[in-house]
Amino acid sequence: PPEAVAANVDYSNTYYGADQPQGSRVLYVNGEVDPWHANSILEQRSPELPAMYVAGASHHAWTHPSAPSDQASVKQARHTIRRVVHKFLAEMAVDNDIIFA
Repeated sequence: PPEAVAANVDYSNTYYGADQPQGSRVLYVNGEVDPWHANSILEQRSPELPAMYVAGASHHAWTHPSAPSDQASVKQARHTIRRVVHKFLAEMAVDNDIIFA
């Protein structure tokens, strides 16, 4: 019923912060032709909550195995995602006094 849907949306928005999420080390990646991008975070909220917009890309195109035919924007997105994840992991290691072998 519509009331249940509305209640679940309200719960989800409260739990996850709707369009003002809190947290750190979250990278929001959105494809231009991904129908879900309209409901995502499209602009960086803080240095710890960056966002990327991948021109011409479908829903999570950058998570598929690499292929020679991949468009340049997807290749660049993979590179940027790796760089950001490495940065997040390095920060986490420093914050928690962890040494990676």
